[in-house]
Amino acid sequence: MLKYWKILFLSLLFVVSCVRLQSQDLSYSQFYANPLYLNPAMAGTEYCPRISINYRNQWPSLPKAFVSYSASYDQYVDFLHGGVGVIVNYDQAGQAAINNLSVNAMYAYKLNVSDEVVTNFAIQAGYGQRSTSWEDFVFISDLDPNGAPPNQPPGFTDNISYVDFSTGFLLGISEKYYVGGAVHHLTQPSISFLNESDNLLNMKITAQAGATFELDQGGGYYRSGSSGLSVSPNILYQQQGDFKHLNLGAYLSASYFTAGLWYRHAFENPDAVILSLGVLYNNLRFGYSYDFTISQLSLASGGAHEVSLAWIFDCSEKSKRPKAIKCPSF
Repeated sequence: MLKYWKILFLSLLFVVSCVRLQSQDLSYSQFYANPLYLNPAMAGTEYCPRISINYRNQWPSLPKAFVSYSASYDQYVDFLHGGVGVIVNYDQAGQAAINNLSVNAMYAYKLNVSDEVVTNFAIQAGYGQRSTSWEDFVFISDLDPNGAPPNQPPGFTDNISYVDFSTGFLLGISEKYYVGGAVHHLTQPSISFLNESDNLLNMKITAQAGATFELDQGGGYYRSGSSGLSVSPNILYQQQGDFKHLNLGAYLSASYFTAGLWYRHAFENPDAVILSLGVLYNNLRFGYSYDFTISQLSLASGGAHEVSLAWIFDCSEKSKRPKAIKCPSF
């Protein structure tokens, strides 16, 4: 009996959470390990070709809660004077298998404002698809042996598609400081399964800023595989519809290792403390993070696990390589 009530309690928590999360994008905890998802203006910031793969399992204690995947490719293209990229996102939410798939392409024009200031301006266009199955939904009547599930409502469709547009900018100063912003879902497309419903994909606004400070005597700025010690404080704010959250944290990098500690606040209540660890070996970057949930869901949700993998390809050196906008790797 205790096990039954525990399952029922977790199910109710999940249903309430799904209602609150409708029309809201997933947020990755390793923001900079998934740069194109965070801000299209980050396309080409590594100059050389880059492949990034991300996996997130949110609330693992709730069966089939939120599982998400992301894969992207980007690089700087000299004759275009900017970076290009493409990203594929897929996530599955809930026992009813609400699936979201999106493919986006972007271009980020790089402008050297001065010897110390560089900026990227980006545009992004993409295609999205949202699907589900009425037969996979579980209703209260399904728990009654004599009950009958409701009929599929008129106007219900289990597969919808939409076109999406976004934009962003990124400003770097002295290859040390940066500030950026992005606006996703500019046209706020409808993602409703019901023809008469107007469930819009709310516009998402992102603001970010940070810096990298060297702690050793070597000077310069930290690059993959260097022996320097550096710290990178960062702030990230996101708003989508009525949902807002602020992330405050920092990364500490030493040789091939990076550690990060973040606090995420949802304004209405504290949300999570995020611990991340990263390893850099030659051109390979691997990161793992865990969200320690500190909201009322802390005991039931199981937090969130996230894994990232990135590969930076070798490319020919140029005497006039564009100035870099230095952002964290994890």
